[in-house]
Amino acid sequence: MNVEMPKVDTAAELQRSEFLLIGCRHGSEAALEIRQKIAFPLFRKSYWRKGLVTFRVPSLTLTNSQWNDFRIPTDVLDNLVFGRIGIRSLGQVTGQTEEERITATHQLLTSIRFQNVHVWKRDPRLNVDTESIHRKLTDSLMSLNEKLFLPTTHLILNCVVDSEDRWWIGVHSDESRGAQWSGGYYPNQIPAHKISRAWLKLDEAIARFEIHFHPGDRVCELGAAPGGACQRLLEADLEVVGVDPAAIDSQIARHPRFTHWKKRARDIKMKSFYGFDWILTDMNIDPASTMTALERILVSPSLRPQGIIATLKLSDVSIAEKIGDWCASFGSWGYQTRVQQLSTGGQEICLVAQKACDHKSK
Repeated sequence: MNVEMPKVDTAAELQRSEFLLIGCRHGSEAALEIRQKIAFPLFRKSYWRKGLVTFRVPSLTLTNSQWNDFRIPTDVLDNLVFGRIGIRSLGQVTGQTEEERITATHQLLTSIRFQNVHVWKRDPRLNVDTESIHRKLTDSLMSLNEKLFLPTTHLILNCVVDSEDRWWIGVHSDESRGAQWSGGYYPNQIPAHKISRAWLKLDEAIARFEIHFHPGDRVCELGAAPGGACQRLLEADLEVVGVDPAAIDSQIARHPRFTHWKKRARDIKMKSFYGFDWILTDMNIDPASTMTALERILVSPSLRPQGIIATLKLSDVSIAEKIGDWCASFGSWGYQTRVQQLSTGGQEICLVAQKACDHKSK
């Protein structure tokens, strides 16, 4: 494909780009907007479709050094909570064929260098072959200018497939673990022999939040049945206690490093929680009840574990308004928190809290 290089300074255009594209779970757009209004009231919502919300960022904000080099400050996604990935937009490209859209993409790119290209769909149900687009787009860009790809850079070119004939083109930095995954989607799949999807959710949380367990750590999970998360914990060489009145899968129940407390969390005596390094919870109850169960443990100085991994179910989008209060509660107990809606979970969020002396907040 012969494409003449356009006379455009892509780097300068992108540096001035006021549009921030946020990929999110379908159904979480309203919750994301609630978080935006709380954390970034000067942002203005622009384009909004299922799975993709665009904000106009005030031009004065872009003069902040954290926005330089096409980056997005880490606190943006941290505070939005429901944003899976964020990119700086270069604009839309349209065309009846992939070749036309690839040509239009070329016209946006001249003076910026990339480490990689990510192609992902706004709507996972869209019947589009992203692997084919990725291959053609990468090959054509390399033939256009092989210096577009440099392994020493930290920028990733994004092609967000909005519909069959329209793409969004943008850039983000690969500084965080989640930013290295195309579209912010966790790339691992659940192996066939795992007990439940809880295994995969915990696997993503460990990777996304860069959680480091130590072999031999004692971990207690509240709401453990049927044992998917416990299975992942056992694979990390941990000593695991599962609390749940329901049955635990037999292959977990008979594991030598697993103990089943067949009770409700509220029926466990407080002294039983002494000595645990981590507390996990993924109970099918409202967030307030989960917080009450955790508070019962964490207010006692003699019981405080090193870290908490809590799944909080969101029955209503308005609950997004309470996330700040939950984080403040953990802060009052001596913990620093990070919160994210995982790509492998449902209408819920994952809150990770670690003792302030053990963890430096991002």
